[in-house]
Amino acid sequence: MSVATELGQNGRETVYVVSDNELAVGSTLGGPKVATNIKANGAIETVYAVEDGQSLFGTICLRHYDVATGMHLSPVPHGSFRIHPEFQEHLYSLPNGISVHERIFILNGNPADGADPPAVYLDVQYTNLTKNDQKIAGYVFAELRGNTEHDVECRFDDANHTFVAWNTSKPEMTRVFGASVAPTSYETTLDMGKAVAGRSPGMLAGTTTAPTHPMAVFHHEHALTAGGTKRLYYLASFGKGSDDATVQFKRCPTAEDALTQTSAYYRDMLNRSVVLTPNPQVNSGVLWAKANMIRVMVKSQTGWCFVNDPTRSNNSVGRDTAWFAYGGDYFAPEFVEESLMAYVNNMEDSGKVVEYYDIRNGKTADYNLNINDDTPLLVLALWHHYYTSGNQKFLETIYPAAVKAVRYILSQRNEQGLVWCDATGTSDWGIIGWRNVIEDYRLSGATTEVNSECFAALQTVSHMARVLEKHDASAEFAREADALKLAINTHLYNHANGLYYLNIDVDGEPRSDVTSDLVFPVMFGVADEETSARIVGRLSDNDFWTVSGMRTTPRDAPNYSPKNGWGLLGGVWVGVSFWYAFAASRYSPEFMDHALSSSFRNFSMDPRRNNTVPGQFSEWLHGETLVNEGMMLSPWDPPRYLWAAIEGAGGLDLRGTQPNVQPRLASDWKWMGVQNLPFRGERLTWFVVRLPEVTLYANFHPHSSESCRSFAEDITDSISSGLDSVVTIGLREDDTLLILAGNTSMQTATTSVAIECELAGSYRAKLFDSLLGRWAEIGLISAEQLKIGHVMQIEHRGFCLLELQQEV
Repeated sequence: MSVATELGQNGRETVYVVSDNELAVGSTLGGPKVATNIKANGAIETVYAVEDGQSLFGTICLRHYDVATGMHLSPVPHGSFRIHPEFQEHLYSLPNGISVHERIFILNGNPADGADPPAVYLDVQYTNLTKNDQKIAGYVFAELRGNTEHDVECRFDDANHTFVAWNTSKPEMTRVFGASVAPTSYETTLDMGKAVAGRSPGMLAGTTTAPTHPMAVFHHEHALTAGGTKRLYYLASFGKGSDDATVQFKRCPTAEDALTQTSAYYRDMLNRSVVLTPNPQVNSGVLWAKANMIRVMVKSQTGWCFVNDPTRSNNSVGRDTAWFAYGGDYFAPEFVEESLMAYVNNMEDSGKVVEYYDIRNGKTADYNLNINDDTPLLVLALWHHYYTSGNQKFLETIYPAAVKAVRYILSQRNEQGLVWCDATGTSDWGIIGWRNVIEDYRLSGATTEVNSECFAALQTVSHMARVLEKHDASAEFAREADALKLAINTHLYNHANGLYYLNIDVDGEPRSDVTSDLVFPVMFGVADEETSARIVGRLSDNDFWTVSGMRTTPRDAPNYSPKNGWGLLGGVWVGVSFWYAFAASRYSPEFMDHALSSSFRNFSMDPRRNNTVPGQFSEWLHGETLVNEGMMLSPWDPPRYLWAAIEGAGGLDLRGTQPNVQPRLASDWKWMGVQNLPFRGERLTWFVVRLPEVTLYANFHPHSSESCRSFAEDITDSISSGLDSVVTIGLREDDTLLILAGNTSMQTATTSVAIECELAGSYRAKLFDSLLGRWAEIGLISAEQLKIGHVMQIEHRGFCLLELQQEV
C-alpha cells in the first residue's frame, strides 16, 4: 500500500508528496472563471470555461527529446508529485541528467469583484545537474477542441506567441494558448502520433491549417550550461471572441507573479478559522476543506456560486449551497451571502425554494415536488449567515423571504401535523431529501429528514422575528415549531427500537429502515437527550463503519448495497461522516475524532488503488472496496467538515443570542483550539486545556462559558515554534502573555517557542506541563531571550502552557 507523505502537521500549511506512479488521477484546480483537471501522469486533462459550461481545451502535455540525437528522453522512474492547496507540481529527471520541475496552477485572488482573467499555467523549469553543457527540445501539445463542436479553426499570433482558436459555429468561444518566449517552431496538426513519437518531431511546419479538431504544438529548444537553469511557461486562456480573448490573455501576469498572487490569496484564506487539535489529520482536514472550497467558488454571469459537479455541470443546487454556508461563513462570508441571495431571488411565488438553477442563464427547476429539503435548508443557512456576520441589513432584506418559505412549509402539513410530500415518482421526482438520485427509489410522504429541517427552520424564523422586534410573529413561529416537533415525536418516533422511522410513505405506512438519516433529528434538535445518545450509539455500530468513514446504510440491512443507487444504499458518502461527527460531538467526542480523522486520512491512503487525490475531498466510496466511485472533488463535503470541526469539536454554539463556546475534547485530547475565526466583524480565538480541570482561554468573552479567562489580543502571528509538529496560539492582555504550545506528534517533542511581538524588560514566567499535570515557576526571562526562544519539552499529543507577567 502506498501512502502519500504529509509535510506539515500544524493546520496552517500542508503538502503531500507522492511518487509519480502512485496516483490514479491528479488534482482538480479552480478559479473564478476556469477549472482544470490533472491526469495521473501530470498532464492537464481539460480546461473548463465556467461561463460557457464547456471544456475549451483537452489535454495539454509536455515531452522532451535530445537535440543532437533526436532520442526521446523518457522521465527517469521515481519522480514525485507535490500536491499543494493552490497548485500541483511534478519533479522528475531526464536520462541526460536534466531535472524538470513543472507547476500547474490557476490564477486566483486579485480583484475584489473576482474578475481574474481565466488563466491556467504550466510553469516549467529545467536544471542541468551535470558537468557538461546540454541541449534539449521540449514539445508541448494542446488539444484545442475540448468538448466543443468539431469545427475548430486556428491562427498563430506571432507578436504574442499564441495560438488563437475558435469554433466556426460559435466564434464567441475563443481560446488562446501561448508561450512566454518565442518558440523554435510551431504548428497545428491532426497527427496525434507526434505526441508519443520515439524520435523528435524536428522542426514544425509553422502552419495552422489542421481542420476540425486540431492539436497545437509548441517546440522550444533549450541550451543549458553545466549547473544552469532555464524557465518558461505556457498559458491557456479564453474570452468572448478573438479580441476579448487576446485582451484576457494579455491581462494575465507572468507565471512567477501569478503564483505569488495566488499563493498569497490562499495563505490569507487558509489562515482564517484555523482548527488545532492533537490529531494532525483533523488539523489538515480543516485546512484542505478550505482549500477545496476555494477551488469551487466561481463567478458566473449570474453571480458568485458553485456547481454540483466541477468541470462537468452548470447547475447550482439549493441544498448544497445552504450546506456550503455552514462552513463558508467562517472564511468566505462575502461569497456565502451572494450565493444564498441567488436562491432568495429565485424563490417561487409560493415560497418554495427551487432545487437548482443553471448558473449561465438562471433557469430553475424543482422536479415538481410540492416540498423539498432546499426550502428549510435555505432558511437555516440565511440565519447562520446573519448570526455569524451580524449583518442587520441582510437580515432585514431576507426576512420576508424566510417568512414566505416557512409559511409555505406550514401549508404543506397533513392531518397529523407533519410536513408531507405527495410525490409518487422515483429518483429526483420522488425523493425529497439529500439522497435524491437513487434510481427506482421513493422517499416522500413525511420524512424524518425534511420534517426535522422544517422544525429547525420554523424555530429559526422565530429567532429572526425576535431580533427584528416582531414579537407576535416570533411567538407564532415558535408555537408552530413546537407543534411540528411534537408531531414528529408522536408519529415519526419508532417505539419499537427507540429511534425514528425513515419516513411515513405516501401509502400511509411507516418505513423503519435504519440509515444514516438518523443524524437529522439529532443535528436539528428534534430528539431529546436520551434519544440522541441512543441514535449516536446506533450509528457508531460496526455495521455502519469502515476504516474510511460511515456507510449510508448498515452492512447487514436487507437493502444494503455497496454501490447501487450511487452508493446511497450502503456506500460511504464522505459528507455523512461529517454530519455524524457534529451529531456525535456532544455525546461521543472520541467517535467525533474518529469520524473526522479516518474519513480525511482515506484521501492520502493508497490513492492509486482508492482513486483519490491526497487532500482532495472525493464524493463517495464503494461500501466494501472503499474505492472512490464519485466525483474527484466534491463541492459540498468540505464545508460540512469545516462546520463539524468548528461547531462540533471546537464547540462554537450559536443557539443563544450570544456565542457560547464549549469545546468537545476527546478522551485522549488534552488541548485544542480555534484561531482567527471571522465572526461579526471580529476575529475570535480560543483554546481549551486540561489543567487538569478543563479551562478555556479566549480573546473575547464567551456567553455563559464556565472556567473562561479572557484576553484582549490574539498574538498568534507573532509566535513561532522550532518544530512543524508543534502548534502555537498566543493571547495578550496588557502586560500578561499566555502561550499554548501543543504537540501533534506521537513522540515527545523538544522545541523552542519564540515571541516576536513588542516586548520589553523581563517577564516572570510559569509553565504548565501536561505530562507533570501541574504549574511550575520558572523565574524571570528577559525579553531578548523570549525573542530568541524558550525551550520546552512536550509529551506526545500533550501541551505546555507558558504564562508571562511583565515585571514593573
